[in-house]
Amino acid sequence: MCNRVDNYGLSISEVSEELQAEIVENNYYYSDEINAFQRPAIPVVLEHEGRKITHATWGINKDIPKDKPAKGINLTAEKSHTFYKKVENNRCIVPVTGFYDWMHVLNPGKKTPIKIKHRMHWKNSDHFYIAAFYDIWDNKEIGFGLVTTISNSLMSVVHNSKLRMPLCLDARMADKFLNDEPIEEFTFPTFDPKLVAVNLEPNKIPQTLF
Repeated sequence: MCNRVDNYGLSISEVSEELQAEIVENNYYYSDEINAFQRPAIPVVLEHEGRKITHATWGINKDIPKDKPAKGINLTAEKSHTFYKKVENNRCIVPVTGFYDWMHVLNPGKKTPIKIKHRMHWKNSDHFYIAAFYDIWDNKEIGFGLVTTISNSLMSVVHNSKLRMPLCLDARMADKFLNDEPIEEFTFPTFDPKLVAVNLEPNKIPQTLF
């Protein structure tokens, strides 16, 4: 599951040029940590009557009271042609500078593992894209869910037993995703994103592990 991303320092004009997308709104939301469960509206690039950059709410399910957590924040790529058939051709991508996950490390003598925060970013690039499906609700608001795939070798270590990761793309693959290329072209192991993991809490690792 991916429920934390950051887009601080993201250049919307660079995204617009990179993907030939029209900027249709102002005052895009940027933060060094965005929590999906707070149902934020963040910038996305989508294909709907042309390619454009707009705001969309994280969580594809509509009719959720505003004081309740988001639902449908992650969607399983392997269910695209079945469970998500209605929206599998509603393609959008979320430009980000990174995303977060927590490694669970055994805590000697205790039942509860230690959770160590990691940040993933694209190697040698200041931004990348996460694939998503979107839906347009009755009130014209757009909701999206990130598409996940099985974990690559890096994320398998960070995730431990959680064997999924967001479907991460560079600009070339993001363009192909928006052009409705088959979802299988973007999932691991067909496509292996160039991610780097940074341990943000190295002091939490028990000394007995070394």
